[in-house]
Amino acid sequence: MKNLETEFKWEGSSPRSLARARQIFGTLGKLSLPAYLRICDIYLDHADERFAKEKIAFRVRKVNQKWEATFKTRSEIKNGKAVRREETLALPHVRNLAQALAFLTQKKMWKKLDVRELQKRFVLKNRRQSFNLAYKKCVAELALDNFCIFVCGREVKMKEIELELKRGSMQDFEELAAQFTAKSEFAFSDISKVRTAETLRKLWSKQ
Repeated sequence: MKNLETEFKWEGSSPRSLARARQIFGTLGKLSLPAYLRICDIYLDHADERFAKEKIAFRVRKVNQKWEATFKTRSEIKNGKAVRREETLALPHVRNLAQALAFLTQKKMWKKLDVRELQKRFVLKNRRQSFNLAYKKCVAELALDNFCIFVCGREVKMKEIELELKRGSMQDFEELAAQFTAKSEFAFSDISKVRTAETLRKLWSKQ
């Protein structure tokens, strides 16, 4: 289905986990050279938290001096696998958060979402290594994430391994994920970065 994201996530907290993940995936399929990205994701909602109530995660992202807005429908992660709707809107000529918010307020509605007068909830800053990975009849994107959550004036550092299907066979994609799990013995991530940040926000905002 168009604009449907399917991915697996593993915890990357063990020593040298990201390097080990890269090595193992390199033995399983054809791995491209890495792209090194510095990503800043600013998650937004209304004062009444209507996006959160509708299980929608809405962000503006800065990567390589380009800005875009994205929303994802939230879904439970089962055995490391998540499937959700994802939509992205380019933010041309935007250079900072204030301009991004002004652009969205002027647009008013996007994909039936009210994008006026949004407020910052938390920030994720991520140093990502990104690879294309070809395996049998599928192509996936491998992301090795070393990130920090900024929420309620605190910082939490984490690491995560993501594998997203870009095109081709779902069966082969799931087989690839299963082989990596068996070889690495890494645990699946039970909750997403966003859900982790939301949980911390609710906890710390009450203190």
